[in-house]
Amino acid sequence: MNKIQEKRSIRAFMLSNVMAGLEGSIVATALPAMMAELHGIKLMSWVVTIYMLLMAVSSPIWTKLAERFEYKQMFVLGTLLFTIGSLGEGLAINMLMVIVARALMGLGAGVMIQLPFVIYGMMYQADERRRVIGNTVAAYSFSTIAGPIVGGLIVTLLDWRWVFFINIPIGIYMAFIVWKNFDLKTDHTKKSIDFAGSASLSIAVIAIMLHFQMMGNAVINLPLLLILLVVSFLFFIGFYFAEKRAVDPIVPLELFKNPSFIAKNIMFFMQYGFFGFYTNYLPTWGQGVMGATALVGGMVLIPSAIMLVIGTRNVNHLIQKVGEKKTIYIGFSIMVLGAIFLFSLPEHASIMMLFVATAILGTAFGIVNITLQVAVQESVAKHLIGAATAVNALLRTMGTTLVLSGLSIALNRTFTEATAHNPKLTTTLLNQISDAKALKNIPVNLIAPLRHTLFNGMHLLALISGLLLFIALFVNWLDPWKKGLE
Repeated sequence: MNKIQEKRSIRAFMLSNVMAGLEGSIVATALPAMMAELHGIKLMSWVVTIYMLLMAVSSPIWTKLAERFEYKQMFVLGTLLFTIGSLGEGLAINMLMVIVARALMGLGAGVMIQLPFVIYGMMYQADERRRVIGNTVAAYSFSTIAGPIVGGLIVTLLDWRWVFFINIPIGIYMAFIVWKNFDLKTDHTKKSIDFAGSASLSIAVIAIMLHFQMMGNAVINLPLLLILLVVSFLFFIGFYFAEKRAVDPIVPLELFKNPSFIAKNIMFFMQYGFFGFYTNYLPTWGQGVMGATALVGGMVLIPSAIMLVIGTRNVNHLIQKVGEKKTIYIGFSIMVLGAIFLFSLPEHASIMMLFVATAILGTAFGIVNITLQVAVQESVAKHLIGAATAVNALLRTMGTTLVLSGLSIALNRTFTEATAHNPKLTTTLLNQISDAKALKNIPVNLIAPLRHTLFNGMHLLALISGLLLFIALFVNWLDPWKKGLE
C-alpha cells in the first residue's frame, strides 16, 4: 500500500464515520413521516434503539473477526450490510421491515465506526495517530450535528425514503475504495471463534442497556426491569467463564488486570455520559426554557463541533509541553468550567450563553477524547490493541446510554413533583413547551411556570452530569499512566 492508496483509504474510513454518525441523528427527522405512512408509532423507539444496540454490541465481535479474516474484508462486509440495510429501510412497507433493516444498519455501523480506530492503532505512532483520530472524531461530530439539518432538507424536498437511499451509492463507493486501495499486513492465526463469549456478551449488554433505557420511561414496568437485570447478570457471569476457557477470547480478561486501561475506560465512561447530557439536553434547554425556535436550538451545538476541531488540532502540542496526564487534567478542568457555567446560568439568560457553553465543552471534549483514545491503545500490548479499542467503544456507548437513562429518571421526577404541586401543569404541556409551534396551544398564564419547571430540571441534570467530571478527575489522579509492553 503506497502513500496515495493510504490517503484514499483513510478518507474512506473518515467517510464511514460520517455516514454512521449521520445515520444515528438524521433518522429523527424522518420518523414523523415514517410513522404517518407506516402506522408504527408504538414501535417508533425501536427504530433508534435497535441501531444503537447492535452497533454497540457488534464492535468487539467485528474486531475479533477482522483479526482472523483480515481488516479489509470485514470492513467491506460491514459497509455492504449497512448499504443493504439502507436499501431495505428505504423500500420498507411496514414497521417490521424497518426494524429488521435498522438492525442490519446497526451491525454494519459497528464496523464502520469501530474498525478504523483499530486500524489507526496498528498503522500509526502516537502523534500521527492522534492527528488522524482527531480528524475522524471531528468528522463524526459534525455529521451527528448536521444530521437533523440534512434530514429536514431531504424530507422537505424529496421524501423520507431518500434519507436512506442516499446511503447506497456512497456505501458502494466507499467499499470499492477500501477494497481497491487498503492493505494492512498482519499476522493472522486461524484460532477457533469464541462463539460462547460473543453470544453471552451480546445478550448481557443488550439486556442491561434495555434495562436502563426503560428505567427512563415515564411509566416503569418493574417485572420486566427485574427480568432484564437478572438476564444481564447471568449472562455476564456466563461471559466471564466463557472467556476463561476460550482459546482466543473476544475480550481477553488480562485487559481487566491492567489498572491504567481500567482507569482510562472509567474516564471515557464519565466523559461520554456528560457528552450525552449536553448534546441531547442543551437544544431542549434553548427551546423549552429560552423560547428559541427548533432551528436555533439545533444550532446551539455547532460551536461545540467547531471548537472540538480546534481542541483536537492542539492536542499534540499540549502533550509535548505538559505530558498526557496533565493534558487530561486540563481537558477535564475546562469541561468542569463549562458545567459550572451552565449550572450558574439564570433562568432568563440569553440563548447566546448556550453557544458559549457548547464552545467551551467542545474544546475540552476534543482535548480529552483524542488523548484518551490513543492512551487506551498505548496502555496495552500491541497484540491487544484491537480488543482494547473494541471494549473502549462499547463502554463509551454504554456510558452515553446509561447516563442518559439516569438523567431521564431525574427529569421525570422533577416533572412529577411540579405537576403534584400545580395540577394545571401536565406532562403533555411540559412536552409541548420545547416546541415553538406548540406554544399557541398552551395557555399564556402557564408558559412561565412550565419554563420554570423545565429550567429546574435542566439545572438538576447539569449538576448530576458535572459530578461525573469530578469523578473522572479523581480517576485520572489514581491512574498510573503506564504504557503497554509486548
